[in-house]
Amino acid sequence: MEIIFTKESSWLQQWDEFVLQQNVANHLLLSAWNRSFISYGFDYEVALLVENNTIIGGFAGVIAKVAFFKFYIVPFGPITVQSKTQHLNELLAKVSERAKTLGCCYAHVSLPLSDSNNPHVYPITDFQALASAQKGHRFKYVYSAYGINWKSVQGYETEEDFINSFRASVRRYIRSAQRKGLELRFLQEENAVKQAYDLCLENATTNGYALRSWSAFKSTIMTLIQNRQAYFLGAFHEGTIKGASLIIKAGNHYTYILGGTKKEKPDFLAGHFLHFEAMRLALHDNLSGYNISLGGSKGVISLKSSYADEQIYFDHGKYHWILLPSYFKAYLFFDKYLKKYKKPIAKLLSFFKR
Repeated sequence: MEIIFTKESSWLQQWDEFVLQQNVANHLLLSAWNRSFISYGFDYEVALLVENNTIIGGFAGVIAKVAFFKFYIVPFGPITVQSKTQHLNELLAKVSERAKTLGCCYAHVSLPLSDSNNPHVYPITDFQALASAQKGHRFKYVYSAYGINWKSVQGYETEEDFINSFRASVRRYIRSAQRKGLELRFLQEENAVKQAYDLCLENATTNGYALRSWSAFKSTIMTLIQNRQAYFLGAFHEGTIKGASLIIKAGNHYTYILGGTKKEKPDFLAGHFLHFEAMRLALHDNLSGYNISLGGSKGVISLKSSYADEQIYFDHGKYHWILLPSYFKAYLFFDKYLKKYKKPIAKLLSFFKR
C-alpha cells in the first residue's frame, strides 16, 4: 500500500471514476474541478491511496498562492472506500506533511463528519493525525465543503410516490411548474451553455453575489459536460430560456452548483421545475439522491429547505495546521491591511520575474 501524489492523466481518470462511485465523495474531488484553479495562478494535485494498483482512497489538494504565501487546501476529505476507513488517519497525516514539503505556511481539511445517519458522511471520529491541528478554517479563498442539503430519491416505486414525499406546498409548486409548458433541454454546445451561464451571471449581479466569469469557468464546465460528470439543464418556453441549472455527479448523487431564472410575470416557476428535474434524473439514474446545496439568499434558502430531507453540516470536520507561524502571521497582516494593493503588487512581481 502506498500514497501517490500525481496529476498524471491515467491516474486522474481512475480517480474520477472512484469519486463517482463512492458514497462519501463530492464534486470538489473531481480532477476537472481542481484543474480550474490554474486560471487563478494556483496549482493542484491528487493524493491516491493505492493497494495492488487499485485506488482505495485519497484527496485532492489545491495549492493556493497569495502574493509570497502558499497554502495547501483539501476542500473535501480525505475519503476511502467504506471497508478501509482505518486508513483515513494516514491520509490526514499526509496532508500536513505534504504541505510542509511544498513550503506552505498553512493547510486545512474539510472532513464530511456528522452524527447524521446518512451514507454520504462519516461518523464523528477522533483522528490521531489531527492532534496537532486546530479546529476551524482560517483561509477563505478556496471554497471548502461545509455540508450537504440532502434529498433522498431511494425507496420510491413510482415518480408519483416520489412527488408525494414532499410537503403539500412543494407538491403544488412542482405540479404548477409542470403545467407551465416548460421544455427541459440538456445543454451541450458551447453557445447554448454560455447562454445559460449568462443567465446565472445576470442573477448573480442582481442578487449581489459573485460568480466566476465565463472565460474563467468555461473550460471546466465544458470538460465536466463532455465527461458526463455534469449537466447544464435549461428550462425553455416557446424557444426562450426561462431558467438554467448546473448539476454535477459525484459520490453516487447529483449536486446543485449554480442556477438562474428569468424574473417575470407570469412566473414560470423555472427554479422549481429544474430542481425537480434534477431529482428525477437522480431517481432514473438509480443514484442515492440530490444535494440541493446549502446557502443562498433568504428566499433561495427557504426554497431549498422546502425540498430537502435534512441539512447536514460538517462543523466537526474542519481542521487546520499553521505550519510556518511567522509567514502565516505576515499573511494575516497582508490580507487585512494590504488587500487593496494585491493587484498592483502582483503586477510589480510579474515585472521582476520577466
